[in-house]
This record gives sequence, structure tokens and C-alpha cells, in this order.
Amino acid sequence: MASPRPARHRALLVPGYYDGYLQKQETKSKKLKGFWTVLRGNELFFQMTSRDPTYIEKISLDNFVSVENDESQKNSFILKLKSGDTKLQAVSLEAREEWKGFIHTVGRLEVPDMDFLPGQIHRLQDVLEEEVKRCQKTASSSLSLSPPQSGRTTPEPVQSDYDDVENDQLSCFYKISRVEAQTLLEKNVEFGNMLMRPSSDGQNLSISTLQALKNNVIVKHYRVRCADNGYVIEIEDGIFCKSRQEIVDIFIERTKGVLKPLEVTTDYEINLSIAQEDAESGELIHQKIHTATQSPTKTSTELVKAKLSPKIPVILKPKVKYLHDNGNPKEPLPADPKICQQAKPFQSNTLPALTSAFNKELNMKLMMRRTAMCD
Repeated sequence: MASPRPARHRALLVPGYYDGYLQKQETKSKKLKGFWTVLRGNELFFQMTSRDPTYIEKISLDNFVSVENDESQKNSFILKLKSGDTKLQAVSLEAREEWKGFIHTVGRLEVPDMDFLPGQIHRLQDVLEEEVKRCQKTASSSLSLSPPQSGRTTPEPVQSDYDDVENDQLSCFYKISRVEAQTLLEKNVEFGNMLMRPSSDGQNLSISTLQALKNNVIVKHYRVRCADNGYVIEIEDGIFCKSRQEIVDIFIERTKGVLKPLEVTTDYEINLSIAQEDAESGELIHQKIHTATQSPTKTSTELVKAKLSPKIPVILKPKVKYLHDNGNPKEPLPADPKICQQAKPFQSNTLPALTSAFNKELNMKLMMRRTAMCD
């Protein structure tokens, strides 16, 4: 009997701080099962693929205790919560350390004291800032943040109050957070280096830019305030714009084309495939499904043959009519002239009927010959 299909749920509109491939130990079988994992807010979402908008399982970090290495298996670590421990395994040692750093930052609301590069520490600080703002925004009057050592309780996130005010949506506009914008720009340098997004307060806009110069990556964010009759770019003395497109045009013009709008093309699958779990290793295998085209029906085949086959002309033979008297054939009548015209190449060689005068002359000669022979 096939195992029941796991239930899927749609993720809420929560900013994603970190994502990657993780293997999670199942509670019953104790086997590792691979998922695409996304750290959204203070929760770990386990999905089938990176493009899947739904998730199969999630782990809340409200009761976070610590995250420690697991020396029994390579690249694995233990997520310790008050409700229990969960074993996870990353694809590499570097990925394991980054997962530990991001989980600790979100769970404890502090940047961990780990051996990270300056760029990684800067990302963790941005994540901490975004998470604190998210918690403050979603906190209700009856709920507040608890001290880190005793855990914390975070209310369910609510949808942003940000609403589109223009119908001409830009291709470089993305509803993502500051951290997600930096990650998106870093991974898609060939498609552009500037994007527009909602600001962290949910009421205004922001422009995020990235420039890669030799070994240096420079990321900047610009605030765009929404006014009653347009927008104001808060740089220098402020630049007023009537539309979002004008905002983008100003950034392109002022930088002389150095900044280009990020337009990431959407990838679609060209083959039909399904994901199956390997019984032994637990890994996901994408099996391609071959779709065979239906053969034409018998009736359609016959119609095609009839259209392609040449028409054979029908040969009409001339018909000769005879008058019968006491069963003896008499003078043949000529064939129908219409039929003779249609079948002219196949006319009969039959002699035409003799006239009465010619018959009399012939009979007279025969009688004279018989008389001469009798004499």
C-alpha cells in the first residue's frame, strides 16, 4: 500500500533570511530525508523544491535553546529546542556553519560569536535588524518579546499594509526584504544591479543597488518616500518623481548607465516530471514522464489516404444499339454522339450502316454473276 501523500501548506508573507538544501532526520524511521529549507522569520520551512510555494513541514524557533555540531556524522548539527532535538545535515561544512549562524541570530536575536568573514557578519547584522523590526511590527498589545535566555513568543505575522498605487508595475520591482534584495542582486549580476522594493516600514519604497569592483562588493539602499501626488527620492535636497518609472530613469541617468534595472527571467520546466523518494537513501529523484502522442484513428487514416491517392479515370466504352427482327440482327444504329465524344480515343472500328441504294446495286451484281455461272 502506498504511503499517504504529505500535506502541503502555503507559506505566509514572511521575509526569507537564508535557504539551501538540508537533510532532516525523521522521527519514526530515523532516516535523513532531503528538503529545500528556507528560514522565514523565526521558522524553518521544509519544501520539496526551491520553486515550490508550499511547504510540507515547519519548525518554530520560539523555544530555541542552542544549535550544536554533531560529530557522529559529517556536516550535521543538532537543533535543540525546549520541545525536543532535531538532527539536520548540510551539504558542506561552510553551509553548516552558515545555517548555525542564521538560526542562532533569529532564535536568540543576537549575532553569534563565530569565525565568520566581515561580509557574513554584516549579513547576520542585517538579518537581526530585519527580525527585530518584524517582531515589533507584528507584536500585539498582549504579547511582548521575552528575554533570549528564556525563549520568546512571536505572534503570527500579518500581511504588509503596503499597497500598489500604480497600475504600471515595473519589471524590476520585487516584494522582498533588504536581505533578500542583496542576495538576489548577488546571484543575478548578469541581469542587472538595481531593483525597487517595499521599504521595511511597509509604507514607502526603497532602491537597492550592487556594484562588484574587483574583489569588493558594494551594496547601497536608497529611501523613496511616497507623497500624495508622486514620490520623493531622499537624496541631497530630494528629487520629486511622478511615477516609479521616472524613479528608475533618474537613477540610470544620474549614474550614466552604470546602474541597470534587474530583470530576472522566469524559468519554466520543459519536461513533465515527478519527484520520488529513494527507498534506501531517502534522496529525491526527479523522474521524467514521456508523453506519447496518440495515433490517428482508422477513419482519419482512411481520409488521408483518400486525399493523397490519385483518381483513376473511368473509361467509357461506346454502346452500339441493334434493331432485332425475328431474332436476326439488322442494321446497327450509331452510338450516342455524346458518349462518343467522351470516349473518342476508344471509338469502335465497326463500319457504318450501308445505304439502301448500295444494297440494291450489290444484289443486282450478285444475281448477274449467278446467271452467268448457270449459263
